[in-house]
Amino acid sequence: MQKNKKKTMKRLKSEQGFTVVEMLLALFILSLIMTVIGGGVTVVKSAYEKITLKAEAQVLVSTFVTAINDELRQAEHIEQKESNQEQYWSFYHAKKGYRMYFVNKNNNIYYKTEISSKERPLVSDKAITNGLSPQIEDLTYENHVFTYTLRIYYDGEVYEEQEISIRPLNEP
Repeated sequence: MQKNKKKTMKRLKSEQGFTVVEMLLALFILSLIMTVIGGGVTVVKSAYEKITLKAEAQVLVSTFVTAINDELRQAEHIEQKESNQEQYWSFYHAKKGYRMYFVNKNNNIYYKTEISSKERPLVSDKAITNGLSPQIEDLTYENHVFTYTLRIYYDGEVYEEQEISIRPLNEP
């Protein structure tokens, strides 16, 4: 053990330096270490992005459920109607004083009034981030209860969804 230590110290003190093989071996080991570290950083970054996207989708679900439920709670005189071969539920909004219904459009959910063709976003477009797209689907009204599914799409596939049932305040 002492002999090897003395040899190594003597070699380090000499001015010969390292051989080409030793340098190549050191570079190979260093590149392996950097590859492992780089791969780890990529995995951590990917996991962070997935977790962040999932959290944003859950916040978006919560935001839209609150907004939709606020509108449906005030519904009166609920009717099923048809336009352009699509059926929808129209209702009189007690606080706003007009009939309205929901429309999925441009990666957002809009409400449209029956007195004008103007559509208004239910939630500001600024609240929708990272390519997430909310859609209200399967809206039904049975036994004085609205039921709908809120789906959040990402890259064209369902990323998050929640089914909600709510009873309007002014219906029996």
